[in-house]
Amino acid sequence: MCHTEFPKVSLREFDLITKAKRKGLDAEFSARRVLNQELAKLVSYAFHKPDKMPDFTGSAPSQKQKKSSGIEAFRAHLIGMAIESKKGA
Repeated sequence: MCHTEFPKVSLREFDLITKAKRKGLDAEFSARRVLNQELAKLVSYAFHKPDKMPDFTGSAPSQKQKKSSGIEAFRAHLIGMAIESKKGA
């Protein structure tokens, strides 16, 4: 991403865009790190203690839990945005 791609955007707007992009990449990196850590744990169990392998089939959240957690995550995101906007004021 380069500043020439946004010819009619102020520096403040460009800064907000680039910071949002960076936060998105950081979140993606964190999600991949957690996924790789869980995969490493499973591989370790599969190789060293296959008889004590954890059962992950019953740990999936129900539809109601998925829906409520999505709404809660969205609400938390909005609260975070409100707090961030008040920090600069």
